[in-house]
Amino acid sequence: MKDVIWAILKIFGFLLILPLIIASFIAFQNQILSLPASKEVWVLWGAGTYVALNLFVYDFKSIYTFGNSLIEKIWIKHLGFVVPIYSILLIIIYVFTLLIGRGTSWQPYFLFLIAFTLAMHVVLTAHEIYESDNSVLKAHYLFTFGVVLIASFFVMSLLLAWAVPEYSFVGFIKSLASQTFHLYKSVYKALFMDS
Repeated sequence: MKDVIWAILKIFGFLLILPLIIASFIAFQNQILSLPASKEVWVLWGAGTYVALNLFVYDFKSIYTFGNSLIEKIWIKHLGFVVPIYSILLIIIYVFTLLIGRGTSWQPYFLFLIAFTLAMHVVLTAHEIYESDNSVLKAHYLFTFGVVLIASFFVMSLLLAWAVPEYSFVGFIKSLASQTFHLYKSVYKALFMDS
């Protein structure tokens, strides 16, 4: 009985944060699509390449697990779900190459790899949380991955704003706030206002 109540509460929690999840995705997408075309294309190719490889060739799960275990040993258990360690390392290397004057020529490759590792992080985090939930309704997965996804978009936006000057973290926050308000207002009107 206790498990059923927890499952219902988690599904209810997921439904409460669903507009925020959607708004986070839209805000992140808007910032990516507002990059100059020469940078946007490398980001999209990086994410798309990971998805294609994951579906048809190799899932990179052992690489992801190794990165997660590093994060968990250094900091807190389950922090690896939110912190994309490979993307952070790539961004640090990229900033270093900028400081020594080589980063501009290598920027497309770094953008490709950063997007590749960010996509790997999101997909494999979802997969890991999904597999850890043994319930039929997957209530734990829905709620937990929803929260992790929101936090991941926030962290990814901070990272990209540091590495790519055209990516605006403030723009992400403004878009997130605007989209969230709009979605919650739409849900409220649909549920409680007369047609």
